[in-house]
Amino acid sequence: MSIYDLQKNDTGVITALRGGREFKMRLSSLGVVKGAEFRLKAVTIQRNTLEIEINNSLIALRRGEAMKIEVEKCPG
Repeated sequence: MSIYDLQKNDTGVITALRGGREFKMRLSSLGVVKGAEFRLKAVTIQRNTLEIEINNSLIALRRGEAMKIEVEKCPG
């Protein structure tokens, strides 16, 4: 499951990042790393952009980026 598959206000834990070295380095510099907990805060109407809250920061992700971030949805 990727972040893209979640609904607004769902929470989860990042389990893997799929992508190139630069992609992984950019996300890790923002705190998007394996084991990090996050909440999906907002989604545009066409789901082109998603906003996550992680470590008290809001990060906007494009659809392609969100699909490369594997997650486990938290219950509740």
